[in-house]
Order: sequence, then structure tokens, then C-alpha cells
Amino acid sequence: MTTIHTPLKLNNLSVYSGISIFAVMGGFTSSYGVMIPFFRDKFSLNLAQSGIIFFAHGITALLGIFIGIITVSKLKAAYVGGFGAPLMGVGALLIGTAPTWSLTLLGISVVGIGFGACDATISQFLSRGGSEKAVRLVNILNAGYAIGAVVGPVLIAGAIPDLFPQLLIGWAALFVIVGYLFISNTSGYLKRDHSTNKPEGHKFVFAMMLLAIAFYVGVEVGATGWIPTYMIDQNYSPQMGATALALFFVALAAGRIVILPFAKKYSPTQIVITSVILIIFSLILLVFLPYPLIGFSIMGFVCGPVFPTAMVWAVRINPGDPRTAGFMMFAALAGATVSPALMGFVMQITGTEIFVWLLMIPAILTLTTYLLAAKQNITEHIEHH
Repeated sequence: MTTIHTPLKLNNLSVYSGISIFAVMGGFTSSYGVMIPFFRDKFSLNLAQSGIIFFAHGITALLGIFIGIITVSKLKAAYVGGFGAPLMGVGALLIGTAPTWSLTLLGISVVGIGFGACDATISQFLSRGGSEKAVRLVNILNAGYAIGAVVGPVLIAGAIPDLFPQLLIGWAALFVIVGYLFISNTSGYLKRDHSTNKPEGHKFVFAMMLLAIAFYVGVEVGATGWIPTYMIDQNYSPQMGATALALFFVALAAGRIVILPFAKKYSPTQIVITSVILIIFSLILLVFLPYPLIGFSIMGFVCGPVFPTAMVWAVRINPGDPRTAGFMMFAALAGATVSPALMGFVMQITGTEIFVWLLMIPAILTLTTYLLAAKQNITEHIEHH
């Protein structure tokens, strides 16, 4: 007997609450870079030990994404998309009250699972179809993430050390509220459409896109994870380090908003490749420009369109498959897990002076793999809504 499920339905409040989940989790997870100097002092950690925070978050986020991939078309969209938010609340509560580094890492891991689950499912819900509307929605979704990431580090920097537990308890409550709003306003199931024909050659292109997004996120998370530490080691104050990170995320959000009108005129392929080329130029500026606040702002701006626009490009290449965003998030979190942790180990040996050059490596790999994908020039599937 075949069970017929009602199709996914998102009302305005479910879309807004999904964007809010991204904003709250963006504010929280982007604050890890600001938390590192605090944890280094509190638990007497070196750079390599403190860098494990990114590995713990990344590995468990991969688990959350895997959960999202296998459940996104099998269970109610409200639950697969929303359960990760209160789970992140539990993790935030644990981080805020943990007396040891081990328990702090456990809290990071709990947040990671919820992060991955929300990332894989909500992104898929808003990007389905690959239409121009999907480009706008996914850019707005990720702009919400970036805007949250502006506020988060500033709040954490202001709360450390005395008000850190109270702030994270409040953050936990916020996770629960936005999760409830999403669950209560979302209905139906996101079903897999086996009738949609895949473009010829899509498997190779999709594989290149998975590699490219892993390398790109290695750039973005490598930057945001170590900007505060790099700034402090360059004899700036911790507050200036938090400011540099906040400016990066302000610019990231701005880049995602500014690109919206261009979705009508240019393809996701053109937008993504142009942005990655500009990222490499921004890193060259950071090497030679003696104003890191300006350099990191420019970098954030040109990074902005890459991730959400690449998501829609992937949906067009792999149409009808509700697991597409999950696969992309899995690749992204692989990059987010390896890159900043590996950078921590390298900089423990060399010092943070080579920070920008370390970012250049995944940036060049990102451009190379996206160019390989674009070179195939295969037909993209677009649903017009």
C-alpha cells in the first residue's frame, strides 16, 4: 500500500522563521572565533588545541547533515527542518555552563548536529526548483545567516568573561522560540521527483561543485575562524579583532543582498565564478594593504554571493532530488571541518603571519574546480514559478 503525502507548504511565517533560524545559528557559530581567545585563557589551551573547536563542530554537523539527507523526503518537513533549532539551544546551554574544555566540546558537538540538520533541510526547502525566486530566497536565507553573524561576535565579545553564561542561556531560549515558529507554520513533505530528467553530464559537474563548495567554505570558515586571533597577534585589541570579524559578516550580508537584482541578468555560474576570482584579488589586497579592516570587509563582500548562488546552481544541475542541498552542505561542512583546524596546526608551527597565504590555497582550488564544472557547459533545469 502506497502512502500519499501532502506536498510541502511554506507560508510566509515559516519562511521568515527559517531565515530567523539561520540568523540565530549564524550569530552563534560565527562567534567561535571570538570565543577562542576566551577559551584559551579559561582552559590554558594552545592554538592547536583551541582549533579543535572547529573540528568538533564540523564532524558533528556532518552527522546532522546526514540525518537531514536521509529524512528530508521521508518525514514531515516541519520536524526535519525545525528539530535542529532546539537541539542547538541545548548545546548553547551546555557551552555557557561547562566547567571543563571537554564539556565545552560536547556542547559544540550538540550544536553541530542541530546546525547540520537545519542547514541541509531548510536550504533544500527554499532552493527547490532552481528558479530565479529560489536564487533570491536562498541569498536572503544566507544573508540572514550573515546578519546574525555580525551581531553574534559583538555580543560575545561584550559578554566575555563575566556575562558569558547568561548570554548563552538567552541564546538557548532564542533557538527554542525560532524552532517552534518554524515547526508550527510548516506543513507537508518534500518529495523526490523521479520524473525530472537530469542534464547530460550532470554527475561530473555535480561532483566538481561538491569539491568546489568544500574548498570555498574552507576559505570562508578559515577566515572567520581565525580573524580575531590573527588581529590580536598583529597587536590589535580583542575588541578590534571582533570588529574585523563583524565587518567581514556585514560585508558578507551586503554581498548577498546586492547580488539579488543580478539574478535576472546573469546565471548562477557567472555569478559564482566572478565572485571567486574577486576573492583571490581580495586576498592579494590583504597581503599588501596595511589596513586589515578594509581588506577583510572587501573579502567578505565578494564572498557573499558564492555559497547561496552555488546552491541554486547545484539544484539546476541535479533537479528533482531533495537530497541536493544535503550533499552540498555535507561537502561544505567537510571544508569547514578540515580547513580551520588544519590552519590552526600549521600556524602553531609557523605563527599567524602566513594566515592570508593559507587562505589563498583553498581559494585557488575553488576557482579551479568551478571552472572545470563550468567548462562542461551542460543544460540547466529551471522551474519557473
